Amino acid sequence: MTAMQPIVDMPEIKPRKMKFPFSDVTEQYFYDDNALVSSFMAALSAVFPPGEMGFIESVRYYRDEITDPELQERIGGFIGQEGHHSHQHKKINAVLEDVGWLVSRIEADISKKINYDKKRLGPKNFLAATVGMEHITAVMAEYMLTNPHCLAPLPQSIRDLLNWHAIEEIEHKSVAFDVYQEAVGERGRLRIVFALQTVVFAAQMTAYQVKLLRWAKRTPNFRDVVGAGKFFFAKKGLIRGMAKNYLDFYRDDFHPWDQDNRALIDEWKRTSGYVE
Repeated sequence: MTAMQPIVDMPEIKPRKMKFPFSDVTEQYFYDDNALVSSFMAALSAVFPPGEMGFIESVRYYRDEITDPELQERIGGFIGQEGHHSHQHKKINAVLEDVGWLVSRIEADISKKINYDKKRLGPKNFLAATVGMEHITAVMAEYMLTNPHCLAPLPQSIRDLLNWHAIEEIEHKSVAFDVYQEAVGERGRLRIVFALQTVVFAAQMTAYQVKLLRWAKRTPNFRDVVGAGKFFFAKKGLIRGMAKNYLDFYRDDFHPWDQDNRALIDEWKRTSGYVE
């Protein structure tokens, strides 16, 4: 099977060895003293280390079936980037644990779920699930980079971590998709898995937030609820900001690079101080 051709020249996928001090993360409610948004950020970071390793395994399973040398090279870059994302989120998760979030429990739970899903779903559906999560993370990445207000209340080191992570999610956003197209190619399966996975992911994230808050013995107050409502559902909030790009996935002819956001990569390189 042949992968669909994108309408743009895809960027180079180059793993970057980053270091973040995290010494400025000293408060448990590190996002504007808001327990709900802080717990969301903590839960999201907790799922990344096992999640990224699951993505790698799902793509690596089909690597020997890929005949396109350019896609083979991009797979290598994808594995390198995702591996380092997992490493850096393990570091911030250790800091989050120190300030009061029991994220290690979430990491252990999601790791078990991923191992179970890998056996239960089989390689095709497991890869389809990766394609769906790669789309969600790429859409979230674009939202964060084009709406800097959403990360502004965070400590600088977490902002830097998330912006770097977002850039690399954009750079490799089509790798799992292209592997799926070449090795599997069933678009109907892809859309069904994506729809189901969206519901499961939203439910899991909500459950993890509830658990983190219960373990922290924190009941959200009115200010927490209002702030979280704005963060997620305001006109420029996370959910509404992601909606259009998220829904594009269900088009029959969709390719991740139909959403051309290469300019965000160039802007990050210009403003972040990172030297290639």
